[in-house]
Amino acid sequence: MDVNFEIEKEVKYKHHAAFMLLIILTVLGFAATCGFNAVSNGPNALFINNTGGVSDAYYLEITPAGWTFSIWGIIYFWQVCFLIYALVSLCRKGPKGYLYVNPGLLPAGTFIFYIVNNLCNISWLFLWDRQILWGALIVIALMPFTLWVALVFCHLRLDSIAYQLIGMNSGKDIWLIRFLVQNAMAFYATWVTIATLLNLSMVLSYVTKAVTQDVACTIALGILSAEITTWFILETFVLDRYVRYTFAPYPVIIMALIGSMSKNWDPTKRNSIFTAVLLGIAGVLTIVKVSVIIYRHIKRPLYQKVEPITSKPF
Repeated sequence: MDVNFEIEKEVKYKHHAAFMLLIILTVLGFAATCGFNAVSNGPNALFINNTGGVSDAYYLEITPAGWTFSIWGIIYFWQVCFLIYALVSLCRKGPKGYLYVNPGLLPAGTFIFYIVNNLCNISWLFLWDRQILWGALIVIALMPFTLWVALVFCHLRLDSIAYQLIGMNSGKDIWLIRFLVQNAMAFYATWVTIATLLNLSMVLSYVTKAVTQDVACTIALGILSAEITTWFILETFVLDRYVRYTFAPYPVIIMALIGSMSKNWDPTKRNSIFTAVLLGIAGVLTIVKVSVIIYRHIKRPLYQKVEPITSKPF
């Protein structure tokens, strides 16, 4: 008698109703977010102002050019790819059950925080439209936070199941998760991180009036440079095992800085010089990041051997 056949017969493919509902709610939440964003350029029944018009009312000398915001098309397309992958996983079977259940391709935490992110996105649209800048700042600051937390859950889960995926001949899912999920959310998270800094500059200069507009912009650029430096150090020397193939933040940063320079370049202004220097640094770090990915992929590949059950991941 074929033992493998007997084992296969014993596998019971059962759905996890609560987890399935969570994934479906995530898709519906994203669809609602897209819908509200599509009609956010008022005036109309829901919105009083035009989103871009509100931004123009609070001038900042680092606000990117209008064409830069076409990046939202890429962001939303990539999110659609992530959600299609999640939905398809509901139907895919593995040796021990449906893949979304066992080994669990994506954790519940990723979907929960993604739903919260969508709620924040919609809330920000209304606060921004009503020019409630303090409220808009708080809500938009939660958007990158929720995405980065969702990514923490996702990276930890992938690392914990990678050997299992390879052992069940589903190694392709490692790459699908890296590209369709992790990089999609990192791309989105980086953009809303930058958007948060723009909102912060507006609050500092137009609401609290604590500093002038140009000083507020310098503060934002300073925070951005600190974030870029910290992230590069962490991903290169501390978190390589988890985020080696997460490359998406860099093109977003470069596009935002180029957009800012194309609209506001003035060699006599401090923030223009700061932006140019930061763009140069971002370009260099991008080259280093790609080089590190290639070198370590060849010299220090991850998950090459299926470890014995008794061994511990390094």
